Amino acid sequence: MKIENRATVNLNYQKLLAHIQSVLEIVPKEHTRGVSKLILVDYITDSRLDPQMRRELPGLYHPKMPGSPQAWMEIALKPLTPEGSFWKRLSARLALRANVTATLLSLIAQHYYLTLSHGIRKEQYEQAVRNYVDRHLSLYARTRTGIRARLIRPFLPWLERLARWLHKKQRERLRTSR
Repeated sequence: MKIENRATVNLNYQKLLAHIQSVLEIVPKEHTRGVSKLILVDYITDSRLDPQMRRELPGLYHPKMPGSPQAWMEIALKPLTPEGSFWKRLSARLALRANVTATLLSLIAQHYYLTLSHGIRKEQYEQAVRNYVDRHLSLYARTRTGIRARLIRPFLPWLERLARWLHKKQRERLRTSR
């Protein structure tokens, strides 16, 4: 898959492109079959979307259409690196790689479930994409060998158990509020 950089955001693009390549390595090749390119842009410029959504949308999948030869993806970097106070910019920079990873995996999941996976009904796409992203994010996290990953790894079972418990409590609260 070819990666084009059309963004003007002040970032270290060599590290970002290396990160994107490392994410693409964990995804099976057949899941990206048919995708010709990934374009990094400032904002999504698709005229079919309303202007407010264009400024907030972090990624967009363009499926293969009769006029276009292959499917392609866009990742907008400005929504992932917002303007504002120093603390907002700092937290956005610290979370940029995680946000790019999640956005890229969701675009790949959309491509996979729309073109290659059969038997998924229209109303099941959103949940299937979420499950795909969760599964591949955990796979990607297990392949990381940085110091942050090594520090957090012993606490992951406890954090996952806590997340399941909180999710269960949230469902119960929603059920009782109806």
